[in-house]
Amino acid sequence: MKSIQAQAGSYSYNLLLIILTLLVASLSGCGFRLAGSSKLPPQMTSLQLLADELNNSQTVLLKQRLKQAGANLKDIRDDAVRLRVVIEALPERKLVDTVGTGKSIIRLFRQLRYSLTTPEGDLLIEQKTILRQMDIERDSADIGGLEFERQSAAESLDRQLIEQLIFQLKHL
Repeated sequence: MKSIQAQAGSYSYNLLLIILTLLVASLSGCGFRLAGSSKLPPQMTSLQLLADELNNSQTVLLKQRLKQAGANLKDIRDDAVRLRVVIEALPERKLVDTVGTGKSIIRLFRQLRYSLTTPEGDLLIEQKTILRQMDIERDSADIGGLEFERQSAAESLDRQLIEQLIFQLKHL
């Protein structure tokens, strides 16, 4: 009886070992990298962030992600590349309205515009736009829930936009 249990235990251990090996191999094969393993180009490590139109949470998140990417954020400096960033909410669209159920699907849009200039004011990168969208379900019986959904979706879209900005900056 013990030998059957030992064989079963050995079999499950070997199976687990094979699964873990395949998982690690597949992650390395698909381009998976640890966060922060890629850095900004050297000419962009000294940055002055011009983001007056961002709200506080957007500004904090953007500064955090830029620092994680290797940026040294400066206040007004003559040798810092200037990164101008604006995030805007675009008009939402109602996609589907199911009659009788009181539910509909609303698509939210947000865009991030950015540009880079030299300390002298010369354009390094003309304005680029990143657009993201997200669908939320609206239940006419739960008005308070819709506002919470909108706020959560807006925060999620902001994170996606900022992550995409950092990705694009790293690959200039």
